[in-house]
Amino acid sequence: MLDVQLDKAYEGSRLCIEFRDGEVAEVEILDVALPNKYDTTPESWGMVYNLILTNRQRNARKGAAFWSQLSTIKSFEGLEDAS
Repeated sequence: MLDVQLDKAYEGSRLCIEFRDGEVAEVEILDVALPNKYDTTPESWGMVYNLILTNRQRNARKGAAFWSQLSTIKSFEGLEDAS
């Protein structure tokens, strides 16, 4: 389990995420879905993100957003904005 919980405060932020399958990716978080009184199923807790960089080959359309369950995240670190 993560020491720090990924939550709504990270929406709009750039993160470096290490996934449990070995992928390391730089992403921009668009939305975080967390447990709430209407949704208590861990399968639907996760994040929607734009992929910026990854150490894996991915076939995706330009501008595609991705979904990952929170349980697939091994660790993450906030990145400074490049602006």
